[in-house]
Amino acid sequence: MIDLSGIMGIPLLKKSRFTGSCGAVRYLLERRSSEEDGDSLTAVFWRGELCSDATPDEEKTTRHFPFTEEGLREAQAWLSEQL
Repeated sequence: MIDLSGIMGIPLLKKSRFTGSCGAVRYLLERRSSEEDGDSLTAVFWRGELCSDATPDEEKTTRHFPFTEEGLREAQAWLSEQL
C-alpha cells in the first residue's frame, strides 16, 4: 500500500512534483493547471526500473483528480490499487 501521509501534501505539490516507488511500480504526482479547468492533480504510474523521463508514454497510465486533499487521498488509493 502506498501511504503518503506525513510525507507530502497539497502545499508541496503547489511547488514541485512528487515521485516515488513501491516495489516495481513507479509513480509521480503533480499539479496541472489550465485556464478552462483550473488546477488538477495528475497521478501517473508505470512499472520497471526507469524514471519517468526515460519511460515511454505508452507504458504509463495517467489519471486526473481534483487538486484538493480529498483528491490526493483518491490518487493515493488509486495508486495503491495498481500494486
